[in-house]
Amino acid sequence: MGKLIRKATGLTVGVATLLAGLVLPMTASAESASPIDASPIIHYSFDNALTSKTIANEGSAANSDATLSGDATVANGQINLTGSQTISVPTTAIAGKKDVTVSIWLKNNYGNGNTAAAYIGAAKTGNYPANGYWLLNPANPSGYAKSVMTNATAADPNNSPWGTEVGPGSTNAATTGTKATSDLALYTTVISGTNSTMSFYLNGKQVGDATYTIPAGGLTNYGGLVAYIGKSSYADPNSKLDVDDYAVYDTAISAADVTKLYDAQVLDKAEAAVKAAVPASATEDFALPTSAAGVSIAWKSDNAAIAVDNATGKATVTRPAATAADAEVILTATFGNNAKTADYTVLVPKQLSDAEQAKADLDVVTIEDSDDIRSNFSVPTKGNNGSTISWEVTGGKDIATLGEGVNDKSRTVTVKRPAAGSDAVTVTLKAIAKYGTATETKTFTVTIQPMPAAEEKDEAYVWAFFTGEGVGGEKISLAASKGNDALDWNTLNNGTPIFTSEFGEKGLRDPFIMKSKDGDKFYMLATDLKIDGRAPLNGLNGFAGAQANGSKYIEIWKSDDLVNWSKQSHVKVSSDYAGNTWAPEAYYDEEIGKYVVYWASNLYDNTDENSRKQLTYNRMVYVTTDDFVNFSDPTVWIDVDRRGGAGSGSIDVTVQKVGDTYYRIYKDENTMSLRQEKSTDLTAAIGGAGVKNYADALKGSAWSEVATNIGKGQANGYGKTFTSGEGPSLFKANDGDANGYQYYLFADQPSYHQGPNHYVPMATEDIASGQWTVIGNKMPEANFPTNSDGGKPRHGTVLPVTRAQYQKVLEAYAPAVAVKSVDALSAETTVGVAPTLPETAHLTHADGSVSDVAVEWDAIDASFYAKTGTFTVKGITQDDSRMPVEATVIVNGIDLSKATVTVEPNEFTADGAAKEPAVTVVLDGATLKEGADYTVAYTNNVEPGTATVTVTGAGKYSGTVSATFTIKAAEPGSTLDKSKLQALVDKVKGYNKADYQSGWDAFAVALADAQQVLQNSTDQQEVDKALSRLQSAADKLVKKSGDSGKTDGKDDGTQKPAAKPGSALSNTGASVFGVGITAVILLAAAGAAYAFRKRRA
Repeated sequence: MGKLIRKATGLTVGVATLLAGLVLPMTASAESASPIDASPIIHYSFDNALTSKTIANEGSAANSDATLSGDATVANGQINLTGSQTISVPTTAIAGKKDVTVSIWLKNNYGNGNTAAAYIGAAKTGNYPANGYWLLNPANPSGYAKSVMTNATAADPNNSPWGTEVGPGSTNAATTGTKATSDLALYTTVISGTNSTMSFYLNGKQVGDATYTIPAGGLTNYGGLVAYIGKSSYADPNSKLDVDDYAVYDTAISAADVTKLYDAQVLDKAEAAVKAAVPASATEDFALPTSAAGVSIAWKSDNAAIAVDNATGKATVTRPAATAADAEVILTATFGNNAKTADYTVLVPKQLSDAEQAKADLDVVTIEDSDDIRSNFSVPTKGNNGSTISWEVTGGKDIATLGEGVNDKSRTVTVKRPAAGSDAVTVTLKAIAKYGTATETKTFTVTIQPMPAAEEKDEAYVWAFFTGEGVGGEKISLAASKGNDALDWNTLNNGTPIFTSEFGEKGLRDPFIMKSKDGDKFYMLATDLKIDGRAPLNGLNGFAGAQANGSKYIEIWKSDDLVNWSKQSHVKVSSDYAGNTWAPEAYYDEEIGKYVVYWASNLYDNTDENSRKQLTYNRMVYVTTDDFVNFSDPTVWIDVDRRGGAGSGSIDVTVQKVGDTYYRIYKDENTMSLRQEKSTDLTAAIGGAGVKNYADALKGSAWSEVATNIGKGQANGYGKTFTSGEGPSLFKANDGDANGYQYYLFADQPSYHQGPNHYVPMATEDIASGQWTVIGNKMPEANFPTNSDGGKPRHGTVLPVTRAQYQKVLEAYAPAVAVKSVDALSAETTVGVAPTLPETAHLTHADGSVSDVAVEWDAIDASFYAKTGTFTVKGITQDDSRMPVEATVIVNGIDLSKATVTVEPNEFTADGAAKEPAVTVVLDGATLKEGADYTVAYTNNVEPGTATVTVTGAGKYSGTVSATFTIKAAEPGSTLDKSKLQALVDKVKGYNKADYQSGWDAFAVALADAQQVLQNSTDQQEVDKALSRLQSAADKLVKKSGDSGKTDGKDDGTQKPAAKPGSALSNTGASVFGVGITAVILLAAAGAAYAFRKRRA
């Protein structure tokens, strides 16, 4: 240690006198304070701030710079590793060295657990470092310092290498050696491969046996070496450390030299630790260290503004009066046996005036998400300093109103959100703080967002879960279904948990995720609990201890899109009488207009956790909230003493509402089974003190029993029987879910309930019946999301989501699955023939990759391709995205090109009128119908020459076919003129029978006769008579009342009487129906009359 040697040089006998007073006894002398002869080959002092991920080696070995993984802070000569960072140390300089000493100054911030502060050994082969290692753990799960080497070696590997460990605190001797310390301390391990021994020292004092027998050759036995700070080759959690100094020597230094190393540094380390602990100013009580780096510390204050209790280190702060001056206090620390002192100045500000108190209280008041309000919210009525705060709505009173809060320290602001599609609106609130005789005010502006657009239907699912204890456990992961299938899932974020905890016990379990009542906000709740490495309480270990001195808090996150989440909120909801706050869930109660949050707690008759030696039993407890910021006081909800085993009660409630009825399913801890109840009152309580069974608890309550022992005795689908379960997640199946159920119930069957250690799915087609079928056979383990450590979902929640919400999640956490675009899909067919749709779709994914995947198409009704045109077909890609796609289908008609077209007559004499002979179309022996099967168009049908009839397919026919007819020129000298008759026919043929009260029948006959004359007559006298008859009949038409016989005012030869006021008949296709159909009927009669006249002529 270059740094250690330099600092040791100037020490004198006074230091030895100091060290005689250390907390850990030492035999110090002037000689022991002298520098040692050895120098480190690898040394990282962390005295300088990092400028990159490279940590320069200050020792003598070349090519030994370390590499930092993650972002870490270096301050006060220490690097802070929070569990998200580790350091890789090169091993070139260590390889081949039989004798090595590793000496590290560090502070353990992890607590007890299976983790590593430092490691040199084999890399992982398979699941474990079977070829052996040296490992340092400042606090093993039993709370002992651990430094061990294995008898497993590269020559003699072992798949359970932990079982071959030797050294204090080893796996098979976890309580040997010395208790762990949370102070900064020097951990020194001396490895003598030459002598086949290892020794371990804490703060210069030998721990455990003087030597432990190790394989000859030391670290050289372990093959290719890797070295880390903050982790090992095991898949254990990274450690949490403040590392002050790391040094490796290529010799096995003596016990005396180990003591010298410690003596050389201890004063500097202790003083640095104290300096970091003493605040520059203090307005409230604080703690002072009574030991540091193994040195005892005594304190003295020169001012009554701070009084120090040397037994506990508590510094009690008494602020000067508001009229006095600030107090400047000198705290004197005495290290060890009165040999060295250091002074630290702390400013104690005077008390605030009434006005300053009120202002200070208002200064810290904020309204969460004030620029994005989507629900009712709460505001405080009590300040941190004791001010009373009242509120007024000063702007937007039609949008926001003040009401009673969920507790006596808040009020509720009820908001009316603008309609979907409207602009957001602002509301102004004024807070008035009163403290003593002073009053201060502060204005807040909040923005109320409009309601979301008409809710899209849910078409997929998101799953929040944890996987137990260990590296991937006690953190929250998310998974996404494969489309609308609750029994087939995508692993997200490469199996790495997304949520970790910064507060409380720093473990997360039992995540619950829900949509807000309006559907455009999400809330995530979780249990604050870390079982891994948890210290026992009064002989209560693990889960038992966690129900006696467990957390009173829940962890909360909020999001608008399931991807961008708020910072973690650590919120106290339980009373001080609670021993745990387990598995929080929530449901919106429309009757009270608030969210109801519920969880399980053991409740005690006192608040002294250290006095709790036996568990009580779990009750279900609830609070209400407007915004997951302020909460009501807790109320007991389910109180049934089910003790047959310690702590047995009721836990893990999950709720769904169907119509007016709430259904809840939860675990009976006595039978370890699931039960179902129903009620129309969500918050109605059952049970009470002394109630020991549910039948008694339900008597006279609003809840009634629906089912018990849910799923019990059924095959779980994973080779075993569903006997017991917990952590149920009840959720509604989406419309169109691939499996066709009404509701799902996922139940966690861990290994301690004889299960597969993951969820087991159940389903029902009628939630009211309480009949649940275990369907694990429909959800094989390959369908489960899997964390990178192999863990599968334990207690969590499945949430139905829209396709857009699902897409956002995939893009963020599985971009290789998320689909960015789909190439257009199309098909063609002929009328009456089912189309052949594309077998695959070409997808471009969010990560830029492409794929061609199979498509499962919806069934197509034959009516869609019964006629020509286009239609779309929906389908689902069969990749992990289950992307909805559409194909455009073009339906081509039966080809008319080979049809036979006959026109009758096929020869005319030109007379200025358009010629439109009758058309007959025959295809494959069948005569087609005009209008339904085809339309007719005439060209060149006025002047002499060849005219064309074009028949165009309609309905199920397509294409065209044509025929011709002849128009001869009139004989020389002919003066036949039909133009006036043609003009009059064109003028009146659109008249509507419904518009006239008399004269219509005669008019219709005259019109039909005129049309026949136009087609067939070659006699001018006959044409003139037809013109006269038609004009006369038209003149005699009498309009219905209100029209006065007026025309439409046109003067273009197409005038017709104006429509009846208020009627549009004359201007629609229906308006010509009367004259059109009458003309058709009368044309035959007119034709006969015409023929009769011709015979008479």
